[in-house]
Amino acid sequence: MKALVIGCGKFGVRVSEYLAWKNHQVVVVDSNSESFLALSKDFTGRTLCGIGYDKDILEQAGIATADVVISCTSSDSLNAVVANIAKNVFHVPMVIARMYDPIRARMFEAMGIYTVSITRLGLENVVEYLEGIKSWHVIRKLGKDVQLVKARIPASLDGKKYAELDVEGKIRLMAVERQGHSFVPKREEFCEYNDILYLSVSTDYLEQARDLLQL
Repeated sequence: MKALVIGCGKFGVRVSEYLAWKNHQVVVVDSNSESFLALSKDFTGRTLCGIGYDKDILEQAGIATADVVISCTSSDSLNAVVANIAKNVFHVPMVIARMYDPIRARMFEAMGIYTVSITRLGLENVVEYLEGIKSWHVIRKLGKDVQLVKARIPASLDGKKYAELDVEGKIRLMAVERQGHSFVPKREEFCEYNDILYLSVSTDYLEQARDLLQL
C-alpha cells in the first residue's frame, strides 16, 4: 500500500513509522524540515518538505497513485483542505483526516472521509480502519440479523455483473462508490476493479458473502 502522511507531529510520526514497519510505501510531508528529525533512524519511508495542500507538493509525493492519504497536522482547516483535495481532485481510495472539531468531523465522515479526533484511540483506531477497509468493513449492524457492509472489488471480479452479487434473501447490493462518485447500480452494469460496494448482508451469510466477493 502507498501511504501519504501530511504532518510530521507526534501522531504523524507514529502512524508513519507503523506503516513503514508493516512494509508499506510511506511519504511524509511537512512544512518544517526539522520535524522529520523526530522519525527514527529505522524509518524506511520518504520525506518531503512543503505545504500539505500545495498540489505540486502532493503530486511530487505521489498522491496520484496513493492508496491512502492521512492528513494529521495540528490544524483542522489544513486537514480539511488536504482531505478534500485527496478525495475530490485526486480520487484517493482512502482518505483520513485528523479533526479536533466533532461537528466538522461528522460532516467529513458523511462525505466519505474517515476522521480521527482527540476523543478516539488515535493510531490504534487508524490501524483498525486501514486493516478493515482494505477489503471488507462492517459499517453498521442492523439488529441481529442484517449487517451493512462496505467492500472493495478485487481485480478478479473486474467485469462481473452487479446482478451476480445479489443472493435472494441473503445479499443485496445497495450502492456503489467509484472514484469519489456514488450511484445506485443497474443490474446489467459491470463491476470495476476498486469499486466500493455497499451491501446489506444476512448475518448468517457473512462468510459465504466474503467467498462470493473473493475477499
